Amino acid sequence: MDNKNSPFNITIELHSIFRDLRKNFWCVILAVLTGLMAVYCADSLAFSPEYTSSCTLVVSTKVGNYASYTNLSVSSQMAAIFSEVFVQPSMKAIAAENAGYSSFNGKITAEVKSDTNIIQLSVSSPDPEQALKLLKSLLEVHHQITDMVVSNSIVTVLKSPSMPHRPSNSLSSNNKSLIISLCAFLSLAFIIGYSILRDTVKNEKSFVDKIDSKLLGVIVHEKKQQTITERIKKIKTGLLIHGTTRTSLRFSESFHKIASKLEYLNSKNGDKVFSITSAFENEGKSTVSSNIAIALAIKGNRVILLDLDAKKPALYKLFDLKENSGEDLSDLLSGKTPPGEFKFRRYKRTSLFLALNTKPQKDYNHWVENGTIANVVSYLRDRADFIIIDTAPLSVDSTVTNISNICDENILVVRTDVAKASIINDSILTFKEVGSKFAGCILNDVYPDFNIAGQIGFDEGGYYNTRRYGRYGRYDHYGKYDKYGKYDKLGKYGRYDRYDRYSGYGRYDKYGSHSLMDDIVADELKGHESEHIDDGELL
Repeated sequence: MDNKNSPFNITIELHSIFRDLRKNFWCVILAVLTGLMAVYCADSLAFSPEYTSSCTLVVSTKVGNYASYTNLSVSSQMAAIFSEVFVQPSMKAIAAENAGYSSFNGKITAEVKSDTNIIQLSVSSPDPEQALKLLKSLLEVHHQITDMVVSNSIVTVLKSPSMPHRPSNSLSSNNKSLIISLCAFLSLAFIIGYSILRDTVKNEKSFVDKIDSKLLGVIVHEKKQQTITERIKKIKTGLLIHGTTRTSLRFSESFHKIASKLEYLNSKNGDKVFSITSAFENEGKSTVSSNIAIALAIKGNRVILLDLDAKKPALYKLFDLKENSGEDLSDLLSGKTPPGEFKFRRYKRTSLFLALNTKPQKDYNHWVENGTIANVVSYLRDRADFIIIDTAPLSVDSTVTNISNICDENILVVRTDVAKASIINDSILTFKEVGSKFAGCILNDVYPDFNIAGQIGFDEGGYYNTRRYGRYGRYDHYGKYDKYGKYDKLGKYGRYDRYDRYSGYGRYDKYGSHSLMDDIVADELKGHESEHIDDGELL
């Protein structure tokens, strides 16, 4: 029985719960304010004050002219009888008449302390002065009735009645705190329950339980704001695994593992054109596609990265390119620049060539429908080892399925706690319905499991593993010293030695002397250095 979409596949992931609590903490504050408002309304608007005056009495038996305190059992029984007599209507009438009132405008309460002969006698009334007078009157006249019921008894006032200064039926500070705390607790419980029951993918186990697809890889969580200044100013910097010291080793290794799987698909089936998309926005598909392309290029492959998310391009921001800093992919698609003359941007002396857009394109749908994009991809297919295409999310652009048909394989990026499992499965089914090949999913932004001892290393699934790496994982931050590799240029060959890097491209001669990439390299070797600068400039 397939239980992929079963509502009982509940995953408790603590990072997910904490993220939901952090994002929805305003609900807790709102609940506390609601509790305060409810307490104020109950205490001020819908409240009828009632004042209570109390006294403490001791009931004992009388033997001759002396009171006996030895028989506690008999005295306790007498106290119980007295408590019943005090609340009788006839007692109220006599007390009211003695106090000068036409009626007893109050409530009498007589409570016997457990296993004692002590009575707590109280009178409650809307007027504090009236409550005191009625209680004193009750103490003066009660013998008129109690002597007829129990003749051998003595009632001694242990604590005299006093004037009440505040309402007795208002909420106490403890009760108010309890109500406010209950509101906060209920809101927290709702957020936690919603987080647990929400049908999203929270970790690798949750993916296996809910998603009917192969998992190509797991991308671990990496902070975009690593300094206090960046957090205060909310500066988000692109996470690229090459040419920067911002990313950790475990983050980089996640993409190298995925790149190895794409190389396997290439060697097995000849697949070289991969589209990368997602169900919704902000799932990290642009970061994933960029780093996969970089990882493939680092391995020595000639890679072309195409930005076909023309409605909302984002790759140029990751690679820190400015608008109108060179030729856009739209120049090639519109026919403004012929394919053989299009200048790719080259990323930091690697074999990664970028064809990006720095602004939205209105004619994007037309290029998809008339086959222009298909022709460009076909032209580039024989001129690169891999073509990575960053497309728009499936939920915002219907042409993604058209692009998927011209690709060898399609990959769906799934970010934890974003899209519902049912929507992810529907997205996967969409590729199959249009006849596109689907390679699998990449699970993005996966947090490590909690570990009391602390987690430093990472295992194959992307989770921390203290047994394997121990505490030495913290030395990963020394990777920042990679930047000193730039001083290699001071070797005996000077700056001219950098041209030796093109010797490795000899294996690409099979593409012919007129191949696009060979023309690009040839131009640079001829001395066109002003037009072909690394690090994001025109190539």
